[in-house]
Amino acid sequence: MLNFDQKLFYDTYENLIKEKSFSEIFYQDLIPLLSEIGMLWQTDTITPAHEHFLTSLIRQKILVNTELIQSKNQVSSDKIFVLYLPDNEVHELGLMIINYEIISRGHQAIFLGQSVPIGGLKDLLNYYDDITFVSYFTVKPEKDAIDDYIKDFSKQLLVKDSIRLWVLGRMLDEINLTSLPKQIVPFKTIDDLVKKL
Repeated sequence: MLNFDQKLFYDTYENLIKEKSFSEIFYQDLIPLLSEIGMLWQTDTITPAHEHFLTSLIRQKILVNTELIQSKNQVSSDKIFVLYLPDNEVHELGLMIINYEIISRGHQAIFLGQSVPIGGLKDLLNYYDDITFVSYFTVKPEKDAIDDYIKDFSKQLLVKDSIRLWVLGRMLDEINLTSLPKQIVPFKTIDDLVKKL
């Protein structure tokens, strides 16, 4: 990353994939690397260019591996997961790996990606009766707007018991999790969410 060495990234990945599954590489190697990037970012050791370079390479690997399992079209479950990030939220790597995990377990996933307004999700209620929305609150909604976001989401989308919201992210530290509606399930980690699949 420090030298913008794409070849080294690919060579390292190819060596790892000979011994590990993609999930193992992601959790054992890429997550610690991303944590290290966070520390380097906070200490001004790296620039946004370094971070964007590496996260785009990781994003490519997630997309390629997701496409590989998706192309086999092995949906074996009636569960529908809709993955999205709130308005102005762009940190999607976590959501992308959750998408991979959902699909790899035979569930149907509809990946909407970054910056989706609540109103944009309502149309899905016309197509599916049983939906689990999955979102990641990394920087949005901001701490003074999270309660309003939850109320708005509940009012517009949690219209029946078969509609749920699974949510992760550091912005959850800013709210009282015990006061959430029963259809909203918070998770501390991606691993915790994956265990519930």
